[in-house]
Amino acid sequence: MTNHPLLIADIGGTNARFALATEQAPFFDQAQTLQCIDYATVEDAIDTYLQSHGLEQLGGICFAVAGPIQFESVSFTNSHWTIKSSELRSRYSIERAQLLNDFEAIAYSLAQLSREDVVPIGPEGSIDTDQDFSFGVLGPGSGLGVAGLIQREGHLYPLPTECGHVGFAPDNEQQDQIMQVLRTKFGRVSNERLLSGPGLVNIHEALCEINHVANPGLAPADIAVAAREKTDPLCMETMEIFFQVMGQVAGDTALAMGAYQGIFIGGGITQRYPNQLANSRFRAGFENKGRHRDLVEKIPTWLITHINPGLLGASVYARNYL
Repeated sequence: MTNHPLLIADIGGTNARFALATEQAPFFDQAQTLQCIDYATVEDAIDTYLQSHGLEQLGGICFAVAGPIQFESVSFTNSHWTIKSSELRSRYSIERAQLLNDFEAIAYSLAQLSREDVVPIGPEGSIDTDQDFSFGVLGPGSGLGVAGLIQREGHLYPLPTECGHVGFAPDNEQQDQIMQVLRTKFGRVSNERLLSGPGLVNIHEALCEINHVANPGLAPADIAVAAREKTDPLCMETMEIFFQVMGQVAGDTALAMGAYQGIFIGGGITQRYPNQLANSRFRAGFENKGRHRDLVEKIPTWLITHINPGLLGASVYARNYL
């Protein structure tokens, strides 16, 4: 690491969470959240953070960003900000300014998670990062993020993917029916069409059509809360299908990546409803892999409860590569 502080951030369309990378747990400090709408540019927000903490010189920058990175630049769908690595390097007189996709950053965080940062879903398993490993992570939010992390001989290799857009594969007759409804609506049906906030709505609307029930037009949070409070049977069934499909996709991810040391679950939906996940058909979907059931049954799955794995992952990258 450089002698000057390393600035890290987890930036979405609404919030920009800044901090400084540190060598000791929790691996970042002086965290501060700023509202993107309050600043014309990311540089204005950075300057506010630096002034707030009395910082004059940086050693490097690593930002996790919720958007596609092209030519070291990102423009946010739900924000007026555009971030360019070249402009950050020039303005702050640094050699390295790295942008990571938010799920690439979450993948990096897996190497630093402790048992206090996760909750096992299904059989207990150890998080052993002293040995070579292959991990996978997926998380439903506004979309479906999927990534992996491999460690070989002490070196970390992230696997950023667009696996949220892999085609949905129904596992039973009810899912076949849902697939038919969604295919009529969308044409091709990806996993993200079910595993996301909008995906909850898609499942619920499909069940309304299948059961010949009027669609009340519920929002994702309405569906999840009604399921948790057990006030609406169709919402309860929606969440059950959601978690079962997530298990199916998590199991597919483990097989596709060879992530036999574990699969992690992130994303706001699962973090807000951990008890529903733990008591759902998630592991049944995960383990339903036919001739490879015996293999998948041994793979542990964990829910990430760390408050900001994006910042943690940015810290891992900054400390290792800036």
